[in-house]
Amino acid sequence: MSGILSELRVMELAHRPSGAYCAKLVADQGADTIKVEPPGWGDQARHEPPFIGDEPHPDRSSTFLAFNTNKRGISLDVEQTAGRDLFLRLARSADIIVESYPPGRLGELGLDYEVLSSDNTRLILVSITYFGQDGPYANYQGDDLVAQAMGGYLYAVTGSTNKPPMGTALQQMEITAARNGSVAVMAALLKRDQTGQGTHIDVSTMEAAVSTPSGLIHPYTYTGRNPHRGGSDGNVMDGMHLATLDGEVTLTTAGTGGRPMQAWAEFLEEPALEDSKFASRGGRMEHWEELHSLVAPKLAQWTNLDLMRETMARGLVIGLVQTPTQVVESPHLEERGFFVELDHAEAGPLKYPGSGFFMDGENAMATARAAPGLGEHNVEILNGELGLSLRELGLLRAAHVI
Repeated sequence: MSGILSELRVMELAHRPSGAYCAKLVADQGADTIKVEPPGWGDQARHEPPFIGDEPHPDRSSTFLAFNTNKRGISLDVEQTAGRDLFLRLARSADIIVESYPPGRLGELGLDYEVLSSDNTRLILVSITYFGQDGPYANYQGDDLVAQAMGGYLYAVTGSTNKPPMGTALQQMEITAARNGSVAVMAALLKRDQTGQGTHIDVSTMEAAVSTPSGLIHPYTYTGRNPHRGGSDGNVMDGMHLATLDGEVTLTTAGTGGRPMQAWAEFLEEPALEDSKFASRGGRMEHWEELHSLVAPKLAQWTNLDLMRETMARGLVIGLVQTPTQVVESPHLEERGFFVELDHAEAGPLKYPGSGFFMDGENAMATARAAPGLGEHNVEILNGELGLSLRELGLLRAAHVI
């Protein structure tokens, strides 16, 4: 596919969502990205539900399909000598390699940065792990929830003061690490243009959590203030979810010019909201039921879209609590051309979200390809690009190297 990064060759040797998503972010902008998977089983994500049609199948996992658009795929066992040799041959023409092996494992396989860059001094290697390539925690196991816990989120951000910590869903720390990795790749490419040399990028998922400005670590290091979860418990209006005629909305006190309760009192024609106990964003949690009884009946008279139009016109900010169906059918996203339909050989035509930004008014996903099948491009790449004969490919397949 064409794209702003179409002159780049990327290889992905990753086993976690962070590595797959980091590679997808550059693939979606046109980089020729080759996903390397172990033969037979493939990427673990191929076996994670939900599956298209509720049928467990390595090409029907919605997780795998979402994280692997715009990639070509080969099966290759780099644990075997023949597999490592093929990988090294491919790596000679790579601009970027994204990997998520435990620290030191690539060195044991003879595939560390020193070896890879000896034949390709312009190579950028992105290593994504939970705790980084060195330090006392480097060899510890982890997952997204562990990164949240170690990064301070469970202690200070998610959940209420009088309740246990509550993790965020949807692999947010993995995705944050992936985005950090892709940003680092762009910086490394600029550095390479200036120096002619590649870079080894060390991405830590825990550090991705810590480095994100979230009202957590930054306030502590700046002021010594020790935040605790439940910091919004005193802002009852913010995050209050209420029913409307055809759905639900979540309220905020944003856009109210420092007079949140007065602004809402005027809009809802409910003077009781200006009582001093509600003065600061609805008061504290003990006022929740009373505030709810004043606001809920008023909002129940509106449809979602009408309420959004009227509140936004007055500078108030609300959020429509949309179902996935409503998101996909959003007239706003449809007019912007955000979603694209890609046809997958096994899963069929599916609607995919775009990259989350447009460049010169164009959605890069509009020329995208669906996620590859396991080993789908073995012949194209190993035979067509490396020059292996079909007989050699057959022998490699028999030996479970590909």
